[in-house]
Order: sequence, then structure tokens, then C-alpha cells
Amino acid sequence: MPETAERVRRELSDILASEAGRFAELVVIIELLQSAERGDNRELVPALRHRAGEVSGLGR
Repeated sequence: MPETAERVRRELSDILASEAGRFAELVVIIELLQSAERGDNRELVPALRHRAGEVSGLGR
């Protein structure tokens, strides 16, 4: 749900911008990617990889 994701980012921006927040977001992304490897929500993989690049700074 893009609207929900945007609201979470907006409301929690200070926390998510911190080192701990970025780490936590990457942990969740990794867990979701592992779940996709098992066949769950495979359609999310491109968006998850893109977001991982943004959060880690490797996607720049």
C-alpha cells in the first residue's frame, strides 16, 4: 500500500533516518526478500531491492 508506506515514512522520518532506523528497515527488507525466495509475495522483490539500495546508499 503506497499511501500507507508514505505515511509511515513521513510520520517516522526522524527515526527512520537514524542509523538504527536504516538498519531496522534493512532487516525487514531482508526478511521479506527471504520470504519471497520461498514463494511469498514475489511481486514485491523489485521494489524491495530498490528500497534496499536507497536505504543502504548503494542504489545511488
